Amino acid sequence: MSTHVRVGMPRRILLRMAVAACGGLCTRALAQMAVRREAVEAAYLHKLPGFVEWPAQAFASASSPIVVGLAGAPAVYEELVRIAKGRLVAGRSVEPRVLEAVADAPHDLHVLFIGAEAVRTARALVEVARARHALVVTDLPDGLEAGAAVQFVEVDGRVRLQISLSGARKCGVKLRSQLMGVAYRVMEDGE
Repeated sequence: MSTHVRVGMPRRILLRMAVAACGGLCTRALAQMAVRREAVEAAYLHKLPGFVEWPAQAFASASSPIVVGLAGAPAVYEELVRIAKGRLVAGRSVEPRVLEAVADAPHDLHVLFIGAEAVRTARALVEVARARHALVVTDLPDGLEAGAAVQFVEVDGRVRLQISLSGARKCGVKLRSQLMGVAYRVMEDGE
C-alpha cells in the first residue's frame, strides 16, 4: 500500500491513515492490554496473602494451602493458576478455585475475589466470605461499599489498591502495615 502524505495534511486524516495501516495490530494490542490488567490482578491476588493475618483457626494445619476463590473472573483465575503453580506465599501453596455460585464457597476459603461477572451476587458472596474470615477483594467500582476490604482500581493506567480497614475488620482479618504503604488509598471507618 502506497500512501503519500501531503505537507500540512490535517492530523485527523493522518491518524485515520495510521489506524488503517495498523489493521489487526491495534485490535490485538487492545486485547493484550485487557489481559495485562487480569495478569496484574492475579499477581496481586497471589501476593496479598503474605500481608494478611488470619485468626488461628483459619488453617487446619501448618501445611494447609491458602485457598483463593474467584467468582466472576475466569481470566483472572487462569492467570492465578499459572502464577501460583509451584510458588509459596508465607510458606504455603496458593490454591485457586472457581466459584460458580455462592454455595460453592469452600469452608477453608482465605481470599475471595469478586469479578465483574459476579456483580449480582457480590453482597451475598461478601457475607459468606466474612463468615469464613476470608479477605474480600474485588475490582467492582463500588466494591468497598459492598463490603470488600481491598479494591483494585486503575490510576494513571496502573492497577492500584484501595483498602478499607473496616472491611478487613469485618472479614476478621488484619492487614499488615507494609500493605498500607503500597496502597493508593487507605480508608478508615466512616470514609
